[in-house]
Amino acid sequence: MSSIGIVGAGIAGLQLGLFLRRHGISCTLYTDRSSDEIRSSRLPSTAALLGSTRRRDRELGTNHWDDDAFGCFYVDVRVKGLPELSSRGRIDPPALFIDMRLYLPRLLEDFEARGGRVVRAGALARSDVERLGQKHDLVVVASGRSDLSTMFPRDFDRSPWLEPQRRLFAGLFRGIDFPEELGLLFQIVPGHGEIFESQLLTAEGPVTCLLFEAIPGGVLDAATRVPCDDDPHVVESLVLDLLEANAPSVHDRVDRQIFHLTSPGDCMQAAIVPTARRAYVDLGEGRYAIAVGDAFATHDPVLWQGANAASRGAWALGEAIVQAVTLGRPLDRRFCEGMDERLWSLVGPSMHWTNAFLSPPPPHTMAIFSAASRDQSIADAFASNFDDPALQWRIFRGPEGASAFLEGFRGPRTRRGLGMTVAPASA
Repeated sequence: MSSIGIVGAGIAGLQLGLFLRRHGISCTLYTDRSSDEIRSSRLPSTAALLGSTRRRDRELGTNHWDDDAFGCFYVDVRVKGLPELSSRGRIDPPALFIDMRLYLPRLLEDFEARGGRVVRAGALARSDVERLGQKHDLVVVASGRSDLSTMFPRDFDRSPWLEPQRRLFAGLFRGIDFPEELGLLFQIVPGHGEIFESQLLTAEGPVTCLLFEAIPGGVLDAATRVPCDDDPHVVESLVLDLLEANAPSVHDRVDRQIFHLTSPGDCMQAAIVPTARRAYVDLGEGRYAIAVGDAFATHDPVLWQGANAASRGAWALGEAIVQAVTLGRPLDRRFCEGMDERLWSLVGPSMHWTNAFLSPPPPHTMAIFSAASRDQSIADAFASNFDDPALQWRIFRGPEGASAFLEGFRGPRTRRGLGMTVAPASA
């Protein structure tokens, strides 16, 4: 019987483990934290689960948070300027912003309840992964920790950035009235970055989540540099000032008397270098390790692609493992080479699109934003296509794709603009 070792209990590792258990494949998940330790940790991210990721949860029976009344039902894009561009597109199906400290522990417990083995392993190094290679037919590294991800060679052709293009501040707040309909505000501040407002489901219920994606040295960058743990009142005051100047539609819903961080641990500051890597390494003696999730492709969160790309890649890897085991094929170099190509075909478009968005918007991008402000169908297509990064990248990669996308709305309408005739993006 084949045995799979999975290092990391993020969305990629857990969805892969649950997929394999669903098909009766033995797997062991190695994690440095228990469920309770994840629950009590600092805010790790502000992930959104898009429709296809939520569908995978339903197929795995881990859709514990399906509530028709709660979700992210639209994307409200605003581009600051004179005049300001504004569009509101509906997301079909709705997305879900959820605290990973709520999501991940539950899936870890589901995995264990379904016969998966969980091993508390501390902080693993490459030598530990090589040791695990002697115990398993394949080791999957699903942890984006730098000391493990550097096992896999960086692909410079797929990774144009050598340093962070944004500095991040995220915090959970009370004292901001929810909009009449729950959704995402995507406020673009040209030359300075982006501000996002969403409603995040936590263990204590929904709260407002604010994410500042700051261009280093710009006006939003102050939020990424103030010490979060020293004095929360300083953080709160700075956030209010930045909202008032750059996202007035959020600031107008603030009750200053009760506005506050939900807890000292509910804020995060980071700087991420978007990085793509080769998907496998040789562990010796005919055994291999494969990277998935952040270990394979680390996204800046500006377009909410990271968790969804991790889920997409984990599912594809799970399908390939099940097929190989069923047919009696070895999980060897040939298998790994095929998975490198397959994973990049799935994750590459979201990396390309994210990386392009971190640069100043070219004229064809602004043309789409302008058209969306005038045509509801275009706004709806833009919002829903967040869950189809391959299509979104074909649209945004250059003037030809943007023109073909917009032209599709001048003739017979097709859902999400899928009638466009654009050559597929190359890997």
